[in-house]
Amino acid sequence: MELDLYKLSLDERVYNPAVPVGVFAEITKEMLTEKGCHALQEAHLNFTIQEAERVQYPDYLEYPLPLLSTRLKLLVEKFCPQMKFFAVRLLDLRRKHSQTYWLMIPPRVDCLSAESEFRPDGALRRLVVEVDQQNPWMLFQVAGIAETQILVHLALAESILRRDFDGIRLTRVERAATGSSEATYGS
Repeated sequence: MELDLYKLSLDERVYNPAVPVGVFAEITKEMLTEKGCHALQEAHLNFTIQEAERVQYPDYLEYPLPLLSTRLKLLVEKFCPQMKFFAVRLLDLRRKHSQTYWLMIPPRVDCLSAESEFRPDGALRRLVVEVDQQNPWMLFQVAGIAETQILVHLALAESILRRDFDGIRLTRVERAATGSSEATYGS
């Protein structure tokens, strides 16, 4: 039996998602690892958002960091009780509105297949993974690439799809030596 994995991303139909500004002035790449995340406890995690005529707050924000709504965080916690989360407040000064999201620190799993393809600048063109059936993680980040690629196990993906989450896209990930699936799911 194959281990089905899905890439978690922001649905491209979300127009003007909230984009926090100045994140990397406060958060370093080292803080986004399991070993360095303790420094996030003392970090200032309140960020203004990019100005836009209309701003949407979907359940998942992908850029510049993967952020989960409180509803999505509560579901992910059920599947990943060891996951570390940090509250992030997004501030829309123009509208005098604030929204809480959660920064997660997923484990990085070395699952990148040699069949993956890269552009000349080193950016990922095609993701292909090799994941052992014994992989204990229901949600994890692909190690060894510059991009943030969050993968979720089939059970978590199905649980996400059964709920009324906004702005989430789940795309089946290609596995090494077994071919690929073109199925794309959006909610």
